Amino acid sequence: MGFVLRLMVLLVMIFLVVGCDGRQVDGDRPGGIDWFESEVDEAFALAEQQDKPIFLYWGAAWCPPCQELKGTIFKQQAFIDQSRLFIPVYLDGDTEQAQLYGEKFSVYGYPSVVVFSPQGAEITRIPGGMDIQRYLSVLELAINAITPVKKLVAAVKQGDNISSADWKLLAFYAWSQDRGKVLAADVDDQARYGLFKLLAVTCPADLVLAKSRLQMLAIEYWSVLDTEDKTNKALYLNQFTSILSDPALSNANSSSIIYGAADLSAALTEGAQLIELRVQLSEHMASISTDSEFNLPLRLSALSGWVALQNASLAEDETLADDKLAWISQRVSKGLGEADSYEYHSAVNTLSQTLYDAGLVEDAKLMLVNSLTITKHPYYLMSDLGLMEAQLGNNQQSLDWYKKAWDSSKGPATRIQWGVNYVVNLLELAPEDITGISLSYKTIIAELAEQNNGLHQRTAVRMGNLSDALESWADSPAKAQIFAEFKEALSAL
Repeated sequence: MGFVLRLMVLLVMIFLVVGCDGRQVDGDRPGGIDWFESEVDEAFALAEQQDKPIFLYWGAAWCPPCQELKGTIFKQQAFIDQSRLFIPVYLDGDTEQAQLYGEKFSVYGYPSVVVFSPQGAEITRIPGGMDIQRYLSVLELAINAITPVKKLVAAVKQGDNISSADWKLLAFYAWSQDRGKVLAADVDDQARYGLFKLLAVTCPADLVLAKSRLQMLAIEYWSVLDTEDKTNKALYLNQFTSILSDPALSNANSSSIIYGAADLSAALTEGAQLIELRVQLSEHMASISTDSEFNLPLRLSALSGWVALQNASLAEDETLADDKLAWISQRVSKGLGEADSYEYHSAVNTLSQTLYDAGLVEDAKLMLVNSLTITKHPYYLMSDLGLMEAQLGNNQQSLDWYKKAWDSSKGPATRIQWGVNYVVNLLELAPEDITGISLSYKTIIAELAEQNNGLHQRTAVRMGNLSDALESWADSPAKAQIFAEFKEALSAL
């Protein structure tokens, strides 16, 4: 049976399992947890009154990583039990004034998790991509922390001693979601590298796992800044291979290894050594992708990383061998079949891109199209189809998908995001459609005008992106007039 036919059969089976009662997959509010239902400000007042920390989850119903967090962490009884120790606040990005609160707390990407003290001071931000046991241990560190991460960084810079628990908190801080809370908002990559290098060197050697995470941070930033530095190159290669060869350390750094394998290996090695390291990395990711001891999102990410690594190793105009394509197809089918209602949306997103990256383009599109009736948030997958068609040069098909995605999107912030996405692509793929561009941006402005404090955080950034795109597009008097009208309408808000 060909792969496409097998995939169609599998999708039909999944639909029968999860959709025969009219139900769609993807939960919105994570169940089992006593999420605070009133205003966010009231949650902070209650936290101080009850002397409990606050666990703030900022997410969106359509967001694949949010669904992963719900499936791997929030639905677990161990997390539900631990949630009694703090006040859990779920701030959905589409609720009224959510973007205003997002700006207040400096959270942008979905999902973001921030832990506050009972007095309202931010303690730390917790990254995703961990299994339940490690997540709970990091959360326990955050709940019991006395000193916020920002003060811990200042202490290390001053040469002060900090505790083992403090070092672990630093190692498991969500640095990519900092948004100016610990590092200055305008800090450059060189300064970030300097900090991570200092933390990696200063962290006590006996805190092996925490030290490895800080070392990986330093290696990642070094790899894009100063790969000609031979001294650090040898040091970092030794650290990286030591982490990779240790199961506990490689597990603790799985996201960095999976997503950075191709670039890190190229920065750290060359020639025969590069080939050898990439073979080792390929075996590592293949092992993760087939090991049921790891949660499904991590296994699927490892499969995606494996494909990216194979592509990086190909010569120009070379494609993946048939045996590798067959293995990818088999893993994709198995992975999709294992996805539960929380994991399905994220699995389709990851696996369709994996198929596309492997050159199985029609299979990738088929998976997305067949999933539109299964997932509760099809507009996200429609955008994936739009991107794929654009990359294939099918401009009108691409725009049709982007428009369908916007038309079917729900929620005030989400609709602005998808509307902007459509117009930005319209500007690129059909730049002479002045009437369509004008009507579309006016629809976005009209919806935004109806929102209460909507022009903040993610929405403000999206509108800034639209403004920049229109300005670049306005290369004629007629287009310049459209841009001027847009700026005037936006200013009126």
